[in-house]
Amino acid sequence: MQSSRDSMITLNYLHGFNSAALETDTKVGELATRFGVHRINYDSFAPRASIIESIAAQSVEGDTTAFIGTSLGGYFAAVMGQRLACPAIMVNPSCDPHWALAHYRGMTLENYKLPDQPPQTLTSAAIDSYQDTALSTDPADYPVPPLLVLDTGDELLDARATHKRYASLGEALVFEGGSHRFEHMPDALDGIEAYLSRSARSAL
Repeated sequence: MQSSRDSMITLNYLHGFNSAALETDTKVGELATRFGVHRINYDSFAPRASIIESIAAQSVEGDTTAFIGTSLGGYFAAVMGQRLACPAIMVNPSCDPHWALAHYRGMTLENYKLPDQPPQTLTSAAIDSYQDTALSTDPADYPVPPLLVLDTGDELLDARATHKRYASLGEALVFEGGSHRFEHMPDALDGIEAYLSRSARSAL
């Protein structure tokens, strides 16, 4: 586990399933115009506990750090926020991976971001490690309630259903159109910064 001494807010950035957090990623570059970005790569085919351990070992912690993730990474951003009592931003999140990953059960997939990496197979054991671990809708379960950020044009996950289910967590940033990749990061930066500022003030 690492520490942050910089006064700039540092975001621990978590990629989604079968993906990678690369310096050349568009969203990483857009976030870096406003925040420090610490990219974390983990084996998204591993069981839940192994992923949490990997993320924790790589995370930057401190008073000016938070987690942000997309899809499965959004789920783990919220999980780490719960564990470390820090802000978390969930972008087009997979809030119930046990359900979402079941669509890929037994499939062998190539990672288009890491073409030199051998294909991996998603096992039933990995999927079942998420049973009964869907993100809570109760803000009392979070030391700092996470921020939900959505594109309504998400073709993989129902953004409107997610917004309705997790409305109890507070204000969300919802953008018309877009896709599961999330295409409105420049438009979301002000809202993310405002959320982080509110979270910092409430911690005082």
